[in-house]
This record gives sequence, C-alpha cells and structure tokens, in this order.
Amino acid sequence: MKKLLLFMAHPTNDMDEDLTVLGQLGLMHISPFQPAKDESIERILKRIEELEKGISILEEYEGIESSVALEVTNYSTEKRGEIALLEDVLNTHNANVELNKQISELSKAQQWYNSWGSISLNDIKSITDKGVYLKLYEVPAKDVKSIAEQHTVNVVGQSAGAVQVVLISEDKEVSLNYHQIELPVISQQEVEEALSDKNAALAKGKQRLCQLSEQKALLVEALDERNRRLEIRTVQYGGIAFHDKVRCWEGYVPEDKVSNITEAADENAWGYVVREPRPDEYDLVPTLLKNPGWTHKIKPVMGFMGLVPGYDEIDVSKIFLIFFTFFTGILVGDAGYGLIFLVLTLLAHWKTGFVKKIEFGLFYTLSVSVMIWGVLTGTYFGAETIANIPFLKQLQVQQLASFGGDNLRIQQFMFIIGAVHLTIGHLQKGLKYINTVIPIAQLGWVSIVWGLYFLVNDMVLGIDGPSYMQWLFIGGAVLVTFFSSPGQPLFKGMLSSLGNLPLNVINGFSDVISYIRLYAVGLSTVLMASSFNDMAIGEGITTVASGVGAVLVLVLGHALNMTLAAMAVLVHGVRLNMLEYAGHASVEFSGSDYNPFKLKNK
Repeated sequence: MKKLLLFMAHPTNDMDEDLTVLGQLGLMHISPFQPAKDESIERILKRIEELEKGISILEEYEGIESSVALEVTNYSTEKRGEIALLEDVLNTHNANVELNKQISELSKAQQWYNSWGSISLNDIKSITDKGVYLKLYEVPAKDVKSIAEQHTVNVVGQSAGAVQVVLISEDKEVSLNYHQIELPVISQQEVEEALSDKNAALAKGKQRLCQLSEQKALLVEALDERNRRLEIRTVQYGGIAFHDKVRCWEGYVPEDKVSNITEAADENAWGYVVREPRPDEYDLVPTLLKNPGWTHKIKPVMGFMGLVPGYDEIDVSKIFLIFFTFFTGILVGDAGYGLIFLVLTLLAHWKTGFVKKIEFGLFYTLSVSVMIWGVLTGTYFGAETIANIPFLKQLQVQQLASFGGDNLRIQQFMFIIGAVHLTIGHLQKGLKYINTVIPIAQLGWVSIVWGLYFLVNDMVLGIDGPSYMQWLFIGGAVLVTFFSSPGQPLFKGMLSSLGNLPLNVINGFSDVISYIRLYAVGLSTVLMASSFNDMAIGEGITTVASGVGAVLVLVLGHALNMTLAAMAVLVHGVRLNMLEYAGHASVEFSGSDYNPFKLKNK
C-alpha cells in the first residue's frame, strides 16, 4: 500500500464531478480527517429514509392485481417524477394508516352495540334530561343479588362471563364499585355508515398503491442516486478544507494502482503526494489480501469472525483454510453426516440456480472433508454395523478407526497435527523476516515446539520421548536467546528473550496439548450418534409404535448431534487457527479491510 494525500480545488462548491471520477476509479481507501457533517448530508439521509419507506410500502402491494382501474399518473414522464411518486405513495399510505385507526375505533363501537344491543343515544339523553341517570356496568354474577338489594339495577344481558346491568338513579353521584362501561359517542346507524365509507376509502387507497407499485423501479433508481450522492458528500466533508480554496483527503492505494490515480489526478488538475506508510502508521493501513482463487473459500469464516490480518502481519488465509477444512473433518468425522451436509448444500445451491457464491464452495469443501475422515475412521451415522461392511471396512485406516481403533495413536496423531500447525506458523514468521536473523530464532522455536510435542506424548500418553528431546529444548533456547531481538544491544536482547522464554514455553506446551480437543470432540460426536442408535433400535423394533418412536429418536437425535458438531467446528476449528496457530505466527488480526471509495458508473 502507498499513502496518498489528494488535493482538489473549490471545496465550497459542488464537487460531484471530481469526486465521481475518483469514486469510479474505486482505488482510494479514504481515512476521514473528521466526521462528515453538512446540511446537504442531513437532507440526503432524510430523503433516503423516505425512499426506503416508499419502496417498502410498494413491495407489500407488488404483484397484487388491482380489481379497479384508477387514474394513476405515469411519473416517469414528469420532471422530478420520483419525488412526486414518493409523495403520492407516502400520502396514500399515511391516509390508509389513519383510516385503519378510524376503522378500529368504529369497530369497537360496533362491537359495543353488538354486545349491549340497539340502544338509542337520544333516548338515553332524554331520560337524563328528566333527572334520571343510567349507568352501565359488567359485574360478576355472584354479586348481582347483593347489588340489587342496595340499588335499583336491571339485568340486560351477559358478556364474557359477566352480567350486564343498568344502574338507575335520580342521584347523579350514585355509582357501583365496578368498572363503568362508557356509552359510544355516535349512534349505531352513524357507526355503520362511517364504517362503510371508511372501508371503501381504504380499499381505494390499497388499489392505488397496487397500481403505483408498477412504478417502484423509479424509486429504486432514485434511491441508488441518493446513496451515490451520500457517498460523495460523506467523502467531501470528511476531508479538510484549506482557506476555502482547497480540500484534502488522506488515504491508501494499492502500490500497483498508484499510476491510475496519478494519471486521473493529472487529467483533472488534482494535487497529490504519494509516499510509503511509516511503521507507526501501520495500524491505520488497510489490508488488501491477494490470494489464489481457491483460498477465497475461507473468507466467509474470517469475515464472520472479523479476522483481518494487520498490514504488517503475514497472510494466514491459505493455512487457515487447509487446517480449518482438516479440523472440520475430524470434529464432525461421520461420513453419513458429511453426505447429508453435501446434499443440503447441493439443494440450497440448486434453489439459487447454482449461482457462484463463495459460501457454497466452502460448504462443499467441508462436506467432502467430513466424508473423507468418516470413511477413513469407518464412521457412518455412528453405526458399527455399517462400518463392518466388508467394502467399507477395507477403506478404513485401522489405527484411526472409531470402532476398534488405537485411541493412543489417534491422540498422538492429534498432537502431531498441532506440532505441524505451530511449526508452519513459526516458519511463516521466519520467511517474513528472511533478510534478518529472526528466521534463526524461529528455527529455535520450531525445535522447542517439537520438544514440547515429545514432552506432551510422555506426560499425557506415557510414550517415552527420544534421547535427543532435551537437546531440542537446549538448542532451541540458545537460538531464541541470541536471535530474537536483532534491533537491541546483544546483552539487553538476550536478557529480554530469556525473561520471556519460560512463559512462552509454558504457553507453547498448553498450545500443543490443546489439539487433543480434536480427538475429544470427534469422539463425543461418534459416541452420541451411537447412543441415539442404541436408544432407537437397541432392543429391536417389535411394534408400529416402537418403529415410529425409533424413527423419531434417530431423526431428532442425529439432527441434534449434527447441530452440536457444526457448533464445535465454529468453536474449536476456528479457535485452533485463530489463537494457537496465529499466536505462534505473531498474527493478532488487528487489521481492517481495504474498502476503497467506489461508485458505479452512471
């Protein structure tokens, strides 16, 4: 990456043309000097919000045939037709919302009349004017008798388990200690007429939106244009203006694309300064990874976890993908499950029309990995009977077999995987500094890692280490002590390395032993699958009910087991790459993605 300072004239004027050229180049990753603030940005944001709402409204009515043909303007032929269309959509929608509220209130009044009967509000008013007051209540049936002994009440009906009563009194202040039912404000006839009118108006509004939905593309186009303007204004006001004459931006451009920027700058009379980022600026430099196409499959995983190597860190994509694929096979480890994952991926891919997406490539790769490891270990839905089929049994590696295999050797194999994985991390770090003495120190760490491997075998598995094991530690420690700090004075660097060495060795020991999780989780997947099989058909199937129960146990049990295995892949498969391996490769994933200011060509 090269650091770029870009200068454009007339910062107070509309810079749409110049910034559009820059955006169409799509090369400059801009680091704003300040938050972009301006009234024009606020206006655009408000308009974008309105357009998104308008599009969302029309999508609800899209594809619904209008039963009545209304006169609707063709807004595509009008000046600023997208704004007129938007206002029409929002106004019609708001009117419909208000009509729905009114209909809801009228419906409550209609329900009141349905419950209490055809009561004349005028008659009640006439009675009240003569000094007789009527009040309506709903009271529990058990209380009616006691109320009648104290007040003049008439029972008029029942509603929702309560008794409807009317309190009759010449004293306006007399009331019952129950919730009083309020009278409607309009008569039953007015309610029915208003409901008819409102429903008709609502239906007409919906018909209008159905017809307006045919012009949705006009709003979509307008939204794209406002988003383009927003990007331009955000970039414009994120730069710094000097004396109201020049505006400046700071950013980064890939080294092989600098000439594209400078040529455009010369053509458009922009000023620029290009230089190498300083080491103290590396945290700000975005990371642009250039890898072979096959490594792109790991992008969804790294993107989901937010893993981006720093600008000065090594690219771990290739190793991450290779070992993540391998770990997935071991952690799930069932050829039957792998086949199901493959079929589900194929069906999902088929539904999309076999569109090219990285995610499908990743799932295909992981499914095949699971199937391969399942075949090598003889694991098919955790059923030993299937594993013992002669043809399938010939495909097994007996020492790795889930049924009858050598658990000691399987665990040792997991530790070998860990040692290899960590070794690659140190070798990659050494290659990064190939012109220094740091690679010698990394060879020292490789020696220590393999010493730790033999030590783990001895302490955990009881396998005696080779006679030269101690020399792996001694030789590695010497190399690490002398060559880990090339930029410091000899004795100061040695003391620093020696001070950190014990803790780093302890961490290395825990890192190597951490790979036993592959064996443990893979074994638990097999045991759970086998347990569900035993629960379902262990005692045989003798009745229809037991057959149905067995099918349910098998389907639900294996579905749960596959779900847990998939979660284990995310937890353990990612962890071993992100922490153990990345830690030994000195990768902290402290970077940010290269995200250039990019606009589509108009």
